[in-house]
Amino acid sequence: MNKQTIITILLALVAMAGQAQEIKMNETTINDYIPMLNAKGYQAYSFDVSAIKGRNATFNVREFVNGKEVEDSPRLLFPYYFEARGDKLVYGFLPSDNDSTALCYFNWENTLRSGWSLKLRRLYWESENKYVYSYRPDPFEPTSPLEKETFIPLVYYSSFWYDAEDKITRCCGSISDIIKQSPHYYILGIKYY
Repeated sequence: MNKQTIITILLALVAMAGQAQEIKMNETTINDYIPMLNAKGYQAYSFDVSAIKGRNATFNVREFVNGKEVEDSPRLLFPYYFEARGDKLVYGFLPSDNDSTALCYFNWENTLRSGWSLKLRRLYWESENKYVYSYRPDPFEPTSPLEKETFIPLVYYSSFWYDAEDKITRCCGSISDIIKQSPHYYILGIKYY
């Protein structure tokens, strides 16, 4: 075989191999919707609370401004103690009809579910020359061992802040770093008895 015939055969094989590739449609799962829901303001954090099943518990929120806890904080999110009957707790955030409140949701499996709102504070965005409400939630990694009658932080809901040095508005880093910078934040959690 001459050189031109070998090159022609190789090119034909490459062309056939390229035509054999195809894209197939997959079955859509619930996990495929999560990025879209997050983009529209829906966030959910699930916690295994089986360690305190059968005990009395409360939902609590603590509010902080410029690193200091607000005077009437902590507050009960639900006005009484309840018996924890499920193994899973979900804290969630929903889109709000306005910028000045965050809509929150909790669901303790086989126990209770409810929603409430958090009052937000405006932040001046120097780069945009306007005031905005900009917050984001982050889950805490629960610590062990759990202590009775001690606040257990589960979700951190923090305001962005203006970084004058870099001339940007941000809310990034570890929770311990964000707490030092965020002018306003909430810590959502539980206590058991």
